[in-house]
This record gives sequence, C-alpha cells and structure tokens, in this order.
Amino acid sequence: MPGKLKVKIVAGRHLPVMDRASDLTDAFVEVKFGNTTFKTDVYPKSLNPQWNSEWFKFEVSIF
Repeated sequence: MPGKLKVKIVAGRHLPVMDRASDLTDAFVEVKFGNTTFKTDVYPKSLNPQWNSEWFKFEVSIF
C-alpha cells in the first residue's frame, strides 16, 4: 500500500558558528528518505534561520 510522508522545515535555533570571520553561518537543511533528497534554500549569515519551507513529499511503501 503506497503512502506519503510530508516534511516541512520551519526554523533552526542556536546553530554552531561555521564562519569564524563573521561568527555566523550560511545555513541549510538537507532531508533524505530512501533514495530521495531535498534541500532548503541557503539562509545566509544566521544562527537562527527561518525557512518556513514548502512541504517536501516522499513516497512511502507500507508492507
């Protein structure tokens, strides 16, 4: 029986500093399920990014 899994990326909080020059990071999220991968847009120079992304939809087989 096929099904769907929906994932929405809303925000990140207190991310680690990845750029020591600016004490910030260029944040993104990558979501993987099975062989399918989705990636958010890059949110530049923020430790608390707000994506409020569209839904990422995965097809799921239920046995």
